Amino acid sequence: MKNIAVLGLGTMGRNIAERILRAGYGLTVWNRTRGKAQALADVGARIAPTPAGAVQDADAVIAVLGDDAASRAVWLGEGGALAAAPAGCVLVECSTLSLGWVGELNGLALRRGLRFVDAGLGGGPGSIPGGTLNLFVGAETDTFEAVKPLLAAFSRRQFRFGPAGTGMAFKLINNMMIDVQVSALCEGLAMAERSGVDMEQASLAIAAGATASSAVASNLADMAARRYEPVSFQLRWMRKDAAYMEEFADAKGLSLPVAKSARSLLESAAGKGWLDKNWTIIAELYRQE
Repeated sequence: MKNIAVLGLGTMGRNIAERILRAGYGLTVWNRTRGKAQALADVGARIAPTPAGAVQDADAVIAVLGDDAASRAVWLGEGGALAAAPAGCVLVECSTLSLGWVGELNGLALRRGLRFVDAGLGGGPGSIPGGTLNLFVGAETDTFEAVKPLLAAFSRRQFRFGPAGTGMAFKLINNMMIDVQVSALCEGLAMAERSGVDMEQASLAIAAGATASSAVASNLADMAARRYEPVSFQLRWMRKDAAYMEEFADAKGLSLPVAKSARSLLESAAGKGWLDKNWTIIAELYRQE
């Protein structure tokens, strides 16, 4: 693979594109607002006016978009990428999407002679520059082997869970577990504050104890200090992921009461008008009671 297209240049997409350039691939980028692409053009990327224009000569296409609606528009809408991708091209969806849309997109890709990979991002904005990003991959074995060197250009480890769809399934499961852990942290901090214990010592004890998962440890200091900026992951996106996860669980006939409780905090925070805030602002729901 030599020529790569990246569709969507939010924080994660931009970081992925930068790593691909550094690895020596030819890169074409598209973003809804051209301004975000200019810095990449300054260091060698080509900017395309449409998704179709970005992918027409690509060996692989990486999409990093907000949700099902954005993904569907970029692949299938006016100037969409799917119809313009050359035969044999590998489509790599790094967006967090519903399992229904991933399955539909995979089917559309196969019918056009394209190969499909879902590669959920296991890490926040700093994980790509820091070299710690993991990928949760669903793909046929031969497709995975073909695209693995490209994936390794911007990720530390690539976990293949099975055929298309299984990577996204685990991505939703992973985000569900993060949501549950941080929701428990909210309640722990709220109880500690109301109990009058030394909060500095409480934070140190949490960080040193059995509950200090990476999700807890990476958010603990800011949540204890009531800092929610800079925004690393908007509440709107975690809320969207939780909705996709609940849809997934319902389709599998499995009740997830803990996950549903965690999702209810996201819905309550959304009702406060906090969609653009960092999602850990759910801690303030307890402080406002």
